[in-house]
Amino acid sequence: MIKFDGHLTGRAEKHFHKRARELGQKIILLAELFLLPVAIYISWGLRSWQVIVGYLLLFGFIFLLTFIPKSAKEKKAWLPKRINVEDEYISCVADKYSESKRIDEAKCVLDFGEFYEVVFPFGKMSEKFICQKSLLTEGTLEEFEALFADKIKRK
Repeated sequence: MIKFDGHLTGRAEKHFHKRARELGQKIILLAELFLLPVAIYISWGLRSWQVIVGYLLLFGFIFLLTFIPKSAKEKKAWLPKRINVEDEYISCVADKYSESKRIDEAKCVLDFGEFYEVVFPFGKMSEKFICQKSLLTEGTLEEFEALFADKIKRK
């Protein structure tokens, strides 16, 4: 078992919040692209472009909400406070959520020096698996790297 215990700090924390914001923006943009043809179809049927304008304004507003800064308390509640690697799973626990994924589903592991980011492919994406090396409480970094040996990319 490998365990990273404690809240992220420094560069790892900044990276986590940046990735969370980027992932939220990607999801909103993807939803907008899928729903755009529906809005165009409705606008065409009603012979009114007000629907498409309203649609674009609504999604633009929702997209802008991702740029509103969160309070320090809210940010801390979303930070991972424990990441465990056990058997075939990696799991992340925070105050607001918990998430678990299979290790073999990982696309790659980015090594940023101070921390690792476990990256999953589209459809299984998660920004939550950021493992700060200084928070390692059980196991070794060598064991962690051995699990992802062919997937580690140094940054």
